[in-house]
Amino acid sequence: MNLLYKRKKMTFITAALFCIVLSILTLNFRTPTFFENIVLIMVTPASDGVSGMAGWMGSRFEFIANMHELERTNQLLVEENQRLMLDIGRLQMLERENERLAAQIGLRPQYVGLETVGANVIAADPNNWSRHILINLGTTDGIYENMVVVADGGLVGRVLRANTSSSVVIPIIDDTSVVSAQIRRTGDFGFVSGDIRLWERGFIRMENIYIGADVLENDEVITSTTSEIFPHGLLIGVVREVHVDSGGLTKHAIIQPTVDFRQLSIVLVATNSPALAYREVYDDLY
Repeated sequence: MNLLYKRKKMTFITAALFCIVLSILTLNFRTPTFFENIVLIMVTPASDGVSGMAGWMGSRFEFIANMHELERTNQLLVEENQRLMLDIGRLQMLERENERLAAQIGLRPQYVGLETVGANVIAADPNNWSRHILINLGTTDGIYENMVVVADGGLVGRVLRANTSSSVVIPIIDDTSVVSAQIRRTGDFGFVSGDIRLWERGFIRMENIYIGADVLENDEVITSTTSEIFPHGLLIGVVREVHVDSGGLTKHAIIQPTVDFRQLSIVLVATNSPALAYREVYDDLY
């Protein structure tokens, strides 16, 4: 390493001396002597080499300076791109929220007479034996057990359990759900409940229908006048099949729900449902 350094040092000194001699010889414009011509012939190549070296080094320094400027510009572009991506993400979130709000506003005219608050479905129970739904409102939002839940199309179910900031909803497609119902056209009564095997086809069941009831395909099924939880007249579904039970005394109907449970994302919780009125009376009494 020292030998290489010494060689570079000697080369630089020699080149400098050549440049000095060349400068002295060219201080005036008289015709050079024979001796000066010889020295010029010897010095000129070295001078050209030094000039070339200086030009090369200058271009290298300029290249390095340009590279630093490019790196800084690239970093600024990367940061600007990141800011734009964040802005796009925020705009997309706002757009989705606006769509949810618009959907909730669009739902309310379907349920005149019900005081409702919009909620988002944040989870669904994957258990084959349970169809529970989790929404993002709880007791801090005024949500209580047995409040009625509806959506675009009709009845979803009721609040099974209200936590502080979320609530569990038991939908009408759940096996343990039972809803007092009636045929809108005839007024005939029955009970609607979920059925695992039927739900594979997207259906639920209406049972205990009077054998003489005039129930037809495409009849609408609604909540009945006798329910202590559900307001009367909420749409549940449409009759697809009617069958006589084995005992021959009653019928049951296969119902297609009017709510699309497989795509359910927004619901309304009724804060003035009958269950709340009974709860308030109970609290006053006890």
